[in-house]
Amino acid sequence: MIITEHFVFIHMHKTGGQTLNDIIQRCVPGHQTVGYHFPYSEVPPEYCALPRVGMVRNPWDWYVSWYAFNKRPNIRNQLFAIVSDHSQADFKTTVTNLVNLGSDSPLSEQHRAALIDILPESLDNNRGVGLTKNCIRDFSSNEVGYFSWLFNRMLGDDSGAQVHVGQFENLQNDFLAIMGRLLVKETTALQRELEKHERKNPSRHSHYSHYYDDELRELIAGKENQIIEKYDYRFEFIGPKDKTSDSATRAPAADSHSFQKLLGRANNYLLLHDSFDIGPIKERVLQFPEAKWLESERERRFDVHRDTQALLAIHFEDHKYTSPDVRELYHVMQAELQPLLEHIAEFYQDNGFVVRLIFAKLLAGGKIPRHADGGFSLMNSHRIHIPLVSNEQNIFFVNGEEKNMQVGEIWEINNESVHMVENRSDEDRIHLIVDWIPNHAGRQQDEVLQQEQGKGSEAQRSDAETLNLMVAEAYQTQRSANGHMPALRRAESIYRQVLDIDARHVAANNLLGLLCLQSQRPDDAANFISMALTEKPDDAQAHSNLGLALKDLGRYDDAASHFQQALLYAPGNPRTLNNLGNVYREIGRLDVAIESYRQALAIDPTYRDANHNLNVTLRQAEVE
Repeated sequence: MIITEHFVFIHMHKTGGQTLNDIIQRCVPGHQTVGYHFPYSEVPPEYCALPRVGMVRNPWDWYVSWYAFNKRPNIRNQLFAIVSDHSQADFKTTVTNLVNLGSDSPLSEQHRAALIDILPESLDNNRGVGLTKNCIRDFSSNEVGYFSWLFNRMLGDDSGAQVHVGQFENLQNDFLAIMGRLLVKETTALQRELEKHERKNPSRHSHYSHYYDDELRELIAGKENQIIEKYDYRFEFIGPKDKTSDSATRAPAADSHSFQKLLGRANNYLLLHDSFDIGPIKERVLQFPEAKWLESERERRFDVHRDTQALLAIHFEDHKYTSPDVRELYHVMQAELQPLLEHIAEFYQDNGFVVRLIFAKLLAGGKIPRHADGGFSLMNSHRIHIPLVSNEQNIFFVNGEEKNMQVGEIWEINNESVHMVENRSDEDRIHLIVDWIPNHAGRQQDEVLQQEQGKGSEAQRSDAETLNLMVAEAYQTQRSANGHMPALRRAESIYRQVLDIDARHVAANNLLGLLCLQSQRPDDAANFISMALTEKPDDAQAHSNLGLALKDLGRYDDAASHFQQALLYAPGNPRTLNNLGNVYREIGRLDVAIESYRQALAIDPTYRDANHNLNVTLRQAEVE
């Protein structure tokens, strides 16, 4: 919520609010920011007479955007967790649960009770979902859907002169028209900023119509009817240009291009072919040396894949690339792969493309634990498995259903459901994994996969917050591990995922370096911490951690230099002084070591390590 001299701007979730927040803050002097996603009821009494300004959005589109944003890796949204069964439910189930959240059905009552248990009492320090226990207690309606309830909660009755609502679909013109009506003197400056500001939305998804079936479309049409009618919204069907329809009442054709895992034909597995000739592919893959399988470090980035090795031929990261990264391996094997990829394209009957192509080895006796995938590309692609090397003791589990995939079969699995794999044999299993994204709207590949960029954008802000949340989660895991290797592996996996998105992330590099120190890997520690210092040369903690790594590597002079740098930026740290003393003791400069220990004890007389080290070094000096 932003309060200005002329109006109060209320940030309604997923309606371009961050864009307008940024522009108002830049252009309107004397503004005040009051909370994050605060509703109109939180406007301070002295400003209640000001007009309220907000935005609305096509409800069908809003639900898709909300779902896609919260499906992103490591987004922590308590509401999403409850209605999606902790990301295990599919789009239709999740959105149905959300639309019906206020109803008197037993499931909705159960969802509200769960939310009341975990939501805060107030919005103090809110940076997330923007809900409290009491607002959920007060939400009870069989007629009104969640979106309409949230809109009314945020902006209040929008029928009076006090409330000015623009439409997300016409954000710039509507917002400027409101500013003009309210005689805001900064309207021209706001217009200039909007004209050069490319609005970016952090949720990544194709056109909303691709996500709906008749039942869910009609549910939203009924529950959100007041907003749909008032703002003249319609459900648009977007498919091939000659079949596009603007009618809100026309049902999708039988060949509707709504994206569905397994084409909607099955729940867990879909067989594309039962005897494809994978011989040429298998022959080439088996020629690659063992060292080649270790290059991707996929098993280190993702703890769930710790028993695997991988060869990446085509790679895609939702947060990092605007198009798939086609590696040399793909070009080397293109002749062998082409017949398979042509068969996949023909099967799905569209002009889609491969965003990920991986040769995945599950080691003998290894397993991939229970998990459900997340992220834009994984949720909007067909995940296809082609066994190259396997046997009867390799078991795939999707949503509890077992499958022993045979060499030469081509299977799509529902990776949105909870799945796991066990290799119960004494030989490594190798699958080729292909992620195929349909492109029914006929757009260019880079347009479909275009990632939100731009300084100050909501996407950048959200990504930064997401990465920081991931680092905080990893650090908490690291701190509570107490040397327990599975916990340390989980923490390392999260740090590496952060660094895969932002290789220069200071905290992730520094803390992963510290974790490597704890795991007796000083070489890795030095590399990560050095990267942190490249980005933040005055980070005293990073200098101190790097000093520890260099000491373990026997590079004592360099270690002493970094401990001294740490003391320059954070003078009087007794632990740094103790570590510096340890380095000097290693190189035989006992007098300087003794002085360092004494300085540490002068600052903290109870510091046992420094006291012990001082006594040991004094005895050593006497002997020498």
